[in-house]
Amino acid sequence: MERLSANDSRAFEDIYNYYFPEVINFSLKYLGDRQAAEDITIETFVKLWDRRTAIAPDSNLRGLLYTIARNACLNHLRNEERLLRRHQELARLEEAAATAGDITTIRTDIYHRLYQEIALLPGKMPQIMQLSLKGLRNNEIADLTGISEKTVRNLKTEAIKQLRTKLLKQELLFLLILLAR
Repeated sequence: MERLSANDSRAFEDIYNYYFPEVINFSLKYLGDRQAAEDITIETFVKLWDRRTAIAPDSNLRGLLYTIARNACLNHLRNEERLLRRHQELARLEEAAATAGDITTIRTDIYHRLYQEIALLPGKMPQIMQLSLKGLRNNEIADLTGISEKTVRNLKTEAIKQLRTKLLKQELLFLLILLAR
């Protein structure tokens, strides 16, 4: 822990290589989703590195990693629960619109407005979001765009944050729901 606190990247690499399998298995048991477990495991080690100078030398490293991972898993599950509620809300709204015969018009309008906002994003974010909305996974997007999977994940996260901010200002909850699909 002292080496890690002293910014020793080799110490971090040793910790990462040793504990990664344990943390990913722990996260996988919590979530049941390999991709999410990998994301959370990587996030766990990033948080460890970010907090390295604040960690006491006698800290229980395994316990610290498990705590960080558990909290990230719980946050992920809470976000999934929110997403499920949004999908349920959209389903109710679609059902109501379907009875009125307007669902196609509503969906077309929502997608049009979503793609307009995506096009205004900076850099490679529009391309990444469009590929994501077509159902491609991060690794597939990385292969197509020639950038690393981590960069895809980071750009996608930032794009979603920016879109969420813009869309909430416009009170377009529908777009947020569709974005999560």
